[in-house]
Amino acid sequence: MPVSRRLFLADASALGMITALLPQLAAAQASTPPPPPPPPRPVPAEDLPHDSYSFWTGFYDSVNPYSGNYGSKAASRGPTDQLPDPAAQTQYLHYDTDNKRLRYASDIRKEELLDHDGDVGVSIALAQFRPGAGESNLKVSQLRVDTTQVHPFVNILTPLAWSAIASVSPNNAGKVSLDALGFRSPQAMQGTSKILLTEGTGKLAVNISRAAAQSMFVKALNIMIQGAKIAAPIVSLPAISVPALSTFTEALSYWEDRTRFIMAGNLTHAVATQQALDDPDRDPAYIGLKSGDYLMVPQRHVDELAKALPNLDLIQGYLVAKDADPNLPLPERAENSVPGITYASMHITVQPSDTNLSRPAASSSSTSSSCSSSSTKKSTTKSKQETPTTNGEAPKPKEETPKAKAD
Repeated sequence: MPVSRRLFLADASALGMITALLPQLAAAQASTPPPPPPPPRPVPAEDLPHDSYSFWTGFYDSVNPYSGNYGSKAASRGPTDQLPDPAAQTQYLHYDTDNKRLRYASDIRKEELLDHDGDVGVSIALAQFRPGAGESNLKVSQLRVDTTQVHPFVNILTPLAWSAIASVSPNNAGKVSLDALGFRSPQAMQGTSKILLTEGTGKLAVNISRAAAQSMFVKALNIMIQGAKIAAPIVSLPAISVPALSTFTEALSYWEDRTRFIMAGNLTHAVATQQALDDPDRDPAYIGLKSGDYLMVPQRHVDELAKALPNLDLIQGYLVAKDADPNLPLPERAENSVPGITYASMHITVQPSDTNLSRPAASSSSTSSSCSSSSTKKSTTKSKQETPTTNGEAPKPKEETPKAKAD
């Protein structure tokens, strides 16, 4: 199958980033004299208990045509055997603006989804990341949003994927502000604001992990930021093929080595249209995708959140108690609401697209026949238009010359 020039260049650029990182890391290590070693402070095993490479290897298998599990529903990895920590499994909630309440995204009803038989355009704007009181010792963390297609373009070899990866550090007060990090800058939104989900469905994942401050991942991310000439500690990878992003991700996770997952989420099936929901081939486990605000929490905080859920609003990405003092600033109201719960939030916009890129076009014979018929009609019309007339009247037929009789 032919591969478009644009897709080839996107893949080449992603692989080129990986290739470029290696000599830069080596040169940085060779040219920069190491600082005096600090007193040895071993990182406790409970702080970095997870193997990053094991988690990200095979992360894209269900949408990667080069994987033996491509397209298999069994490739959806479960929480007990393929998540680094089942208690960190990412749970997705949606804020119902009509009823002013949070509900799980899997509870979005069919009639709430777009009634559109075709592709949809999706944009994702990250809103807030609020570590809970139990995560106050967080230092450098990685916040990552991944979105992939399920159905590839016609005549394109692989589905496309979008990813945004950020290095998140609390300020001196121990708070994290996504505004300060530049999550709403054009660079930050580049990888998550022009997502095309073919046939109204795709896959989504949100992961937050803590890396060691001097890990190779952090060094690699800093080099990428300098190379891209951006101020915010975020790298966006827009519309590259799944195999290229899979290779890039495994390389980063190898450098990251040990980490601690605060939220760990496999690619989850996301359904944006009523027609996609009715598709018998979709994954049985899914979340609804509609315009609005979404909240992500780890599984370990679900019970605590459930108790407080009836008394919570989601305002500008913050969880706020409904009875909070409205005279207080919003961040302060949010700080006093469910302080023990870690959460992240994002705003999603879903719009119908005029494209239908995953379905085959009309057959060539049908197209040829149609073109031939159209050409014949045009030829007939042209000949009629070019027939000379006299005083606006149709010309009279010519009289035949009588033939001479034979003697």
